[in-house]
Order: sequence, then C-alpha cells, then structure tokens
Amino acid sequence: MINTKKADRRDIVYHSLDELSADLERIESAHGSGALVHTGNWTPAQIFDHIASFWEHTLDGFPPGGPPLLVRIMAQMFFKKKAVAGAPPPAGFPIPKKVAFLQPDPQANFSETIARLRACIDRTNRGDAFVDRSPLFGKVTRDQWIRLHLGHCSLHLSFLNPGGES
Repeated sequence: MINTKKADRRDIVYHSLDELSADLERIESAHGSGALVHTGNWTPAQIFDHIASFWEHTLDGFPPGGPPLLVRIMAQMFFKKKAVAGAPPPAGFPIPKKVAFLQPDPQANFSETIARLRACIDRTNRGDAFVDRSPLFGKVTRDQWIRLHLGHCSLHLSFLNPGGES
C-alpha cells in the first residue's frame, strides 16, 4: 500500500467544469498512448469509478443513513467552508465502512468510468437537479455543490499524471 499522504502528486485545482473537462481529455489521451502515470493505490479506472459514483449519488440521491450526528457537526464546523469553496480534501483519508458504496470497483474499466464522469459533468452543465442537502455538510447551493465536486476531483486526479510533470 502506498502512503497517499506522501505520494507524488500533481499540484492541480480545478476552478471550472471546463478546466476539469480539458484535463480529462489530457488524461484520456495519455492513457491511450500509454504515457499516463498514477501514483496512488487506485488505478485510473478506479479513481474515475469513485468520482463518478459520488457525483451520481449527489445527482440521484444517497442510500439511507449517513454519517453520525457528531461527525456531521464536526464536518460542518471545521471542513464545510473549505470544501464548498473548492478546496481538495486531504489525501489519505480512508472511506468509512458506512459509505462503502463509494469504494471503487476493483474491476473498473477506464473507458466506462471516464464516460460516467463525463455524463455527470454533462448533466451538471445542463442544469439537472442535484441533492441540495449533503449527508455530511448539510444544505449547499448549486455553486457550492459544483465547487465541492471540483475539489474532490482535484484531490483524486492529482494522482494521475498525463504529462510527466508533478
């Protein structure tokens, strides 16, 4: 297992869905040419599977349940402001068992999972409805919701290097 808190990563922060989409093009091109490097514990397909799954749940709804009340209070007090501003979450945070549905599929397929992520971006650009109450952060606006996704993508896609730069 790689310590993802210390793994080599790109310094990347997305400020718009267009920036994210452009980087997906670079990543896909590098993957196709065999030049894509990943530095974490997940394959590129697993990264896209995780990101797409989270995004799909924020569009279509989360399973019943959610984080315990104390965790929600702590997240809203200490992390919500940065998260909804688009700051990437910290690396190396394990997915709790309670949200195991966000674990990536070990057999994830690159083409299928990047297509799912692009479909989420397309739905967002179309203005599709979204779940405006995060199970962790509570009520969010559409802009906050988009920035939360951009930050989440910034974290995970920082482990993918399409051009050899860090």
